Amino acid sequence: MDEQAGLLTIKDKLLYVLVVIFFITFYPSHISAVNVVALVILSLYSFVIYGSFREKWQLLRQRKEVLAMAAFYLLHIVSSLCSKNVAEGFSWTVIRMPLFVFPVSMGLVYIKQALKERILFAYAVITTITVLFCFIWGIVASLVYNDSSLVYNDNLTAPIDKQSIYIALLANIAIFSFAYLLYIKSPLVAKKGLLYASLFILLMAIFFLASRIALITLLGSTVCVAVWYIIHKRKLKLLGLVGAGIALVLVLLITVFPKTWNRFEELGFTHYEYAHKGEESHFDMPVTADQWNGANIRLAIWHCGWSLVKQHPAFGVQVGDKVDRMMETYKARDFDFAYETRRNTHNNYLDIMVAFGFTGLLLFLWGFIFEPLRQCIRHKDFFGVFVIAAFMLSFIPETYFDRSMGNMVFAFFIAFIVSYRKPVAAIV
Repeated sequence: MDEQAGLLTIKDKLLYVLVVIFFITFYPSHISAVNVVALVILSLYSFVIYGSFREKWQLLRQRKEVLAMAAFYLLHIVSSLCSKNVAEGFSWTVIRMPLFVFPVSMGLVYIKQALKERILFAYAVITTITVLFCFIWGIVASLVYNDSSLVYNDNLTAPIDKQSIYIALLANIAIFSFAYLLYIKSPLVAKKGLLYASLFILLMAIFFLASRIALITLLGSTVCVAVWYIIHKRKLKLLGLVGAGIALVLVLLITVFPKTWNRFEELGFTHYEYAHKGEESHFDMPVTADQWNGANIRLAIWHCGWSLVKQHPAFGVQVGDKVDRMMETYKARDFDFAYETRRNTHNNYLDIMVAFGFTGLLLFLWGFIFEPLRQCIRHKDFFGVFVIAAFMLSFIPETYFDRSMGNMVFAFFIAFIVSYRKPVAAIV
């Protein structure tokens, strides 16, 4: 439908269709098996059909991070075999399979600019529609049950049975996608009215989802872009206006929707005692010092996890034993609240260190974070920079690799960012 459409081959169009099917099947909770099938077909197509093996070998020589990604996943297999609980180890290995599948399939193809734009546009549109569906469902439910909390946090994403923190991250990436397409003046976003309406829906979703780290990511990204634009265009007078505007919007939203601010109030109560029996705070209740909340729970858990890292700094306790060892640590410290709810480490970096030690952490950071980020900066791929930075921040309060959704999302976008990096020598 646009001038660039003729640049796409039949193979490009088939890849696009498979990616869109993967996106469509990703959000609905009741068709997870279909999503797995879509992932397998997409990966097989990318690895076997889209590009020759000679081209993939040439790309592998230029994309050394793919080797590190594959090595990090293979570490799971070795660690599982070395675990006391081998079955548990391989259960984690299966859940984290996208960390291997996407890098060695999509990470070894070259996606041209025209196809890249279409994939980002499709993702952003599908995410916006999903969020809009959740809003409509939540508003109707809140009117029926006279309960405004049904449009907040995990209640908002209940129709698709997904945790709010993951959807908030995906909404941020959708905003980055629309912003990138708008910045390069892609013909796909020619209808500005629909674009701005979609951005408004996504922005409201992030606020109502009440994910602290997603809100911080969005605010930080907005400030960075605004400062860069003002300095680049030499419009320094706008800097103060932008700052005042952001502050005004935040005050307005906090005043009108206090439940979201309730999530940030927890940060003021970080004291904890392992044996404390208090209830867990919730965004729909007042925050008090005698509660377990999102801040002090994590601090207590991180301290327990770090104690395991110090005992096994080089190679960790092994992936199959990480849960059992965390439970033992909770029990030894009378941390019954975490033990009874079987809390994970609530930090992706800490989880890797507990399971694999600093060896695994360094391998993960180099393959999935530092090298892709370095290449993005080198090639001035600011969309990639923002997406990787969003994941880096999101990994601080949550263990993404303990859920299949977290593995799929992260592995896909990192492999996608690698895939559209132009080879040094043109590959035909």
